[in-house]
Amino acid sequence: MRLHWFGSMMDAANKLLHVFMALALLVVSVLLIWQFVADVIQTLRSGQVAHGFLQALGNLFILWVLSSLISAEVRYMRSGHFSVLVFIEAALITLLRQLIIIPVESAGHLESAAWTYGLITAAVVAVGLTDYLVRRTPASSSNDGSLD
Repeated sequence: MRLHWFGSMMDAANKLLHVFMALALLVVSVLLIWQFVADVIQTLRSGQVAHGFLQALGNLFILWVLSSLISAEVRYMRSGHFSVLVFIEAALITLLRQLIIIPVESAGHLESAAWTYGLITAAVVAVGLTDYLVRRTPASSSNDGSLD
């Protein structure tokens, strides 16, 4: 009981850190939207539509991850619960982004990137299986994979 003030101070610091993280995620999202628009303009000017489209799609996948993290942060700040599924979703989205970006980065020479492509495909299957198993596990009454 003597350290009640310390616990209160740590709770306040934790809330402040979560507000900071939410704001940082918001700023990064706005900058990524700006980058997306710049990429689209650059693609239209250069005429390399296929390459530019895939690059812009990669940016949208990152924006999807950021949106998922912002949603999780808002839920945490309201309820105090954080879903482990957020990290599984972020991993899956990131791996799918890599599958799209590899052909762009390898400039059409997929034979040199085949091993990497295969490993990322295996990782997608593993993360997808993890997602399936976590969702099926009756870990919480709402079955949302939340952590207290």
